[in-house]
Amino acid sequence: MQWRTGIVIVSAAALILAACGEDKPSETVTQGQELFSVTFDQPGSWEEGKYPIDAATPDSVLAITGGRYQIDLRAGQSASFTWGAAGDSYEDVVIEVDTEQLSSEKNNLYGVACRLVADAQGATTGYMLLISGDGNYGIAEMTNNALSFLVKWHQSGTIRQGRASNTIRAVCVDDYLAIYANDKFLGEVKNTDFQRAGQVGLVAGVTKGKDVSVAFDDLAVYEATISPK
Repeated sequence: MQWRTGIVIVSAAALILAACGEDKPSETVTQGQELFSVTFDQPGSWEEGKYPIDAATPDSVLAITGGRYQIDLRAGQSASFTWGAAGDSYEDVVIEVDTEQLSSEKNNLYGVACRLVADAQGATTGYMLLISGDGNYGIAEMTNNALSFLVKWHQSGTIRQGRASNTIRAVCVDDYLAIYANDKFLGEVKNTDFQRAGQVGLVAGVTKGKDVSVAFDDLAVYEATISPK
């Protein structure tokens, strides 16, 4: 588990293909066999912990509870995010997970990470495909303890706001990234920064001084390819 204490929203070099929920995806992705799945019914099936480890009152708690994986986070003087990862490393995948926002603050983010890789110093890089409690979605890459958005936040009526449930589908195939919510395409981007295998993660973050609590369930990872045109 790598703790991050800042969210930086900046433009990044990328070919943005679509950023409107009414558009159709530019690529046809073929979903293959299931590679990994978890229902969070058993302790130890995903990363758990309290962070910082030595703090009397931890800022974040990641735990399997009530048959779901839950991330609880309180941000300090700046917006922050945290995540838990598990499983083997995969490169070209489709990830599906059910989510429920349990907290009331809408200015947050939560979702799925793919291709997470930590270096020898513990710094982690990868992609994050996200929605928010106020009905936005975005796609970001993580470097230098921060998120740089490849698809900036866009509003979508497909995303249920506030204390609500949403199913997220994240596509990470070749240089192509796409996000869906509740079976509807939201946005996509092409980026070549992290074209290698990495772990899958679950993510939550919130604006400064606020709390976020999100539960995840029934996560599945499938092999995937882009169909020739």
